[in-house]
This record gives sequence, structure tokens and C-alpha cells, in this order.
Amino acid sequence: MDERDTILTNSRISRRSLLGQAGVLLLSAVAGPAMAFKGLATKWDSKKEILISLTVATIEDRRVHRPYVAVWIEDDKGKMVRTLAVWVQQTQKGSKWYPDLKRWYRGAMDLMDSSKVDLLKTVSSATKAAGSYKLVWDGKDDKKSLVNQGKYYVCIEAAREHGTYQLIRQAVSVGSKTFTQDVKGNVEISGASIEYRKKA
Repeated sequence: MDERDTILTNSRISRRSLLGQAGVLLLSAVAGPAMAFKGLATKWDSKKEILISLTVATIEDRRVHRPYVAVWIEDDKGKMVRTLAVWVQQTQKGSKWYPDLKRWYRGAMDLMDSSKVDLLKTVSSATKAAGSYKLVWDGKDDKKSLVNQGKYYVCIEAAREHGTYQLIRQAVSVGSKTFTQDVKGNVEISGASIEYRKKA
């Protein structure tokens, strides 16, 4: 190889090296901000809320008692975020049936173990008769901190003595746009709807 060939070869290597470096810089310039943006979570809009409407079914049977019902929010990993209502028998005798709300009870016990928050003492109230009810989630968790926008699950669980066990778990995507979403009912909760809206 003569001197001219060596110069041309080195020139090609240098050009290839420069192009490679330019590609790396370009990728960094594009991917860097994108990755940084991906890592930034947008907080829940404090001017918005989720309204949950549900109907406790009417069952024509004298033996059937009022159902135990829990309504709560989970994150996209299935972790309990906020309990909105727990309707249970408030007597000591009634407490032995609390675990019948299987999914909610498991999450509530995990929360009590980790944070000493007893939802049965702070959130629960008496069972409800058949009829329609409304609950509001303001975007805060059980520790009263505002959560991020994103994917959540609205959970409605019901268990009834001489009745059935039912669980509704409906995914919602919370962002900037409001929406209304109907939820299919079951034997215990005959219907429900979810509305992400501006605060009333």
C-alpha cells in the first residue's frame, strides 16, 4: 500500500468515526429529553374529581341481609390507593364477616401493617339498603397526598349473607380530558358509572 492509499484509508476511517460520533450525539439529543420527560409524572389536576355512582341491587328474599360493600381505588400495579367507602355491620358480631370483602380486606390489612392506618375505624359506616349512591374521589391517597395522573382501577366489592360475592374492577385513565364510563353490574351491584369531571 503506497502513501496515497494509506491517506485515503485513514480518511475513510476518520469520516466513519465522525459520522458515528454525530449519530451518538443526535441520539442523545433526541432520547435524552424524551427519557427525562418520561420520568416526569404529572400530578392530578386539583380542579378535577371522579364521581362514582352505584346501585345496590334489590333482592326479593326475606332471608337476604344488606350487603357489605367496599369502594376503593387501586393503582396500575393493584396496590390500594384510596378507600372511599366501606359499608359493614358496625356491631362486634358483624366484624367477623369483614374478611368476606376479600380483596379490599387484604389491602386494608397491608396498609395497617405498613402505615398503622386502620380504615375500618376511620372510613367504615353502616350497611346500606337497596338504592343508588354516589361517592367522590378527589385524587388523593389514604394519606391525603395528591396522586399522579395515569391508569387506575375503580373497585366495587360486595358480599352478602345468604347472597353472593361480587367484584367490579374497572380500569380508568386519568389525564387532562374528562370522561364518563358505564360499568356493567352484577347480582349485588346492579349498575355503576364513573365520571371524571371538573369539581362540582
